[in-house]
Amino acid sequence: MQKILVIFIGSFFQITLMVAVAVGAARRDLVEAAYTLGATNKSVVRRVIIPGAAPEIAELLRLVLGWAWTYVIVAELIGSSSGIGHMIVNSQALLNTGQMIFGIIVIGCIGLLSDLLFKAVNRRLFVWSSL
Repeated sequence: MQKILVIFIGSFFQITLMVAVAVGAARRDLVEAAYTLGATNKSVVRRVIIPGAAPEIAELLRLVLGWAWTYVIVAELIGSSSGIGHMIVNSQALLNTGQMIFGIIVIGCIGLLSDLLFKAVNRRLFVWSSL
């Protein structure tokens, strides 16, 4: 539960601020065109602002995913009795360099694979975007 709390505290406020910036950067000409064509506030948000900001929001979530991995490792290094970070700390205490390096490589591979997967999903979801 503590790991989840660390990830939540570390990520939530950053995501909130970055999503607000992405939504605020909506193309003004498209918003005005929607209003000119008789769109309501709700439909402008649903059909113009959110689709326009979605690729940037997805890219921001990919960025925050990397930060979240860092928070997971920090939480495990500081006070956990399980996980890769705990294994690295134990390996350090026992001077088991091979196992320590293995843990670091595993963390790097998991981070790389999750980033590549996120990129592939974003590319597929937002074909029309220049991500």
